[in-house]
Amino acid sequence: MGQTFLPRFQQMVAELREHPQINVTEVRIASAASREEVEAAKRMAEGRLPEGMEDFYLEMNGFLLEWEHKQEELRRGAEINRGSVEILPIGEVLKGWQGVTWFEFEGGERFKSVKPLDFFAPEACAALVHSESKGFASTVHYHYLGEFLCNTGYSFTQFIDRLLNARGFWYWIETLCPDTQQSPEAQNFLQQMPSLFEDFQPTLFQPGS
Repeated sequence: MGQTFLPRFQQMVAELREHPQINVTEVRIASAASREEVEAAKRMAEGRLPEGMEDFYLEMNGFLLEWEHKQEELRRGAEINRGSVEILPIGEVLKGWQGVTWFEFEGGERFKSVKPLDFFAPEACAALVHSESKGFASTVHYHYLGEFLCNTGYSFTQFIDRLLNARGFWYWIETLCPDTQQSPEAQNFLQQMPSLFEDFQPTLFQPGS
């Protein structure tokens, strides 16, 4: 089977580097995970990963991207006109995350099932949800650390489709949740993207079912 993820990420990076209004400040495309790393992750997950995830990591074991708008007035005093993606290596995704997403005190295990996938900000991430009894949820979630967890309604591959079209724009994921789709960050994303990217598809950015 041919590669389906890596070429699309490479193309996104190339287009951002050529964009007259954007500075790409950091990029790292990790080499593919080994079959042994993927099988170890599957054992940690009771044998099953979300659909598309195994193929993704067999092409690239993580991805980092940072970009910013060149126009100074759109950068000054705020971080919202920039992009950030940090898809973690597969072994990192499936670790315990104690002290980050959950804690050992009364009520501290509320988000123990959260496994960060794209840690795009220190305080927030796109995440998988995994429990010992049920395994992985089939959809990607949005998690604001210590506060809330939202099911986007989209599978791993559907999430990647949207991340690529969003180019990792700051807090784009908030468009996928009913409670956050009207946030200033989500609305700024929807306002700015059409002028930056001709292929932007606004209909992709709404809560899934």
